[in-house]
Amino acid sequence: MGRIMKEDDVFIPGLLDQLYLRFGPSQGPKEAHGGIAEMQELQKEFQIFRRGRNLKDCFALLNMGGLWNARVKNRWLALIDDLKSYESDVPGENGNDRIMNMLVENLGRSEPLPVFFQAHDSRGPDGKRVIVRMSNTGPFFMEQEHVIVSLPMRPKTASPTARQAAPAARSARKTASKTAAKKAAKTPRKTPRGR
Repeated sequence: MGRIMKEDDVFIPGLLDQLYLRFGPSQGPKEAHGGIAEMQELQKEFQIFRRGRNLKDCFALLNMGGLWNARVKNRWLALIDDLKSYESDVPGENGNDRIMNMLVENLGRSEPLPVFFQAHDSRGPDGKRVIVRMSNTGPFFMEQEHVIVSLPMRPKTASPTARQAAPAARSARKTASKTAAKKAAKTPRKTPRGR
């Protein structure tokens, strides 16, 4: 998904952190109220998350698309929208629906679990699919049961121009190296004078 975020891939950790602040553990009552407890109240009042709904639209409604600039927000929401084209760990359920169904179910519980969003390398064993699992912790330093959502990502690839330039640059280096070797072979070696 680095192909969607492009040079804005540096914002991905902050965007994942923003999701955790909204779906993570509540920090307490009154002025500390937030996280999953607040999301549960919003869900009860407005039914933001619904089966069959696009997760991108829900995230846009909740302004979970980056506060930094419009390009980052739009690329992030395009990345979330693209989850519809990914498989999930549940056969027959795409990535968008897997997350949406989990959120509907989790927020409908009397005590919803915090949800920790992370990314995994789609070239690895979990592959190009959305993974949702239960865990005894979210981040390793938080000893509280969580739902973990892992989004498949891979590094952005070089631009087509850079890919075309790379072989030409290698060829130029080889030619320069061969020319230098020929020149060195033609130049007679000077021997040091005896004293």
